[in-house]
Amino acid sequence: MVKKIEHHNRSGCPVACALDIIGDHWTLLIIRDLMFLGRHEYKDMLNAEEGISSNILTDRLKKLECNELVCAIPHPQSGRRKLYYLTSTGKDLIHVMIHMARWSDKHLNDLVKIPPKKRDVLVKNPEKMIQSTLEQLAAWEKKFLTGTKTCV
Repeated sequence: MVKKIEHHNRSGCPVACALDIIGDHWTLLIIRDLMFLGRHEYKDMLNAEEGISSNILTDRLKKLECNELVCAIPHPQSGRRKLYYLTSTGKDLIHVMIHMARWSDKHLNDLVKIPPKKRDVLVKNPEKMIQSTLEQLAAWEKKFLTGTKTCV
């Protein structure tokens, strides 16, 4: 098996170091699920359209937890399940995610599917989309994290 090179051991380049953590598309799709799609359960992420395998999902969630971008709490309905959420470090990726979506909309327009209302806000007022997304995340946290030991 080929060992993955971690760039922070070589160059210290900020882009390369970030790619060590978020540089595969599965990781960014997990962040997308948590950030924009309200998917906080393993099974919901596993059933996403892109078809991530269970071993990859488990691996990426562990990696995100180790790097303090994602945290988990026991599910309120079943202690065997978990609810995942973005930490403040994970939420800081919102600007990257918005810019990626805008770039895709501009350059891959024939491939991307963004609902018209969301596309309008994304294109004309990305700061409003960021604010709205962060408010939705805060509302979810208020509902599920209040009174719970968290790692935010």
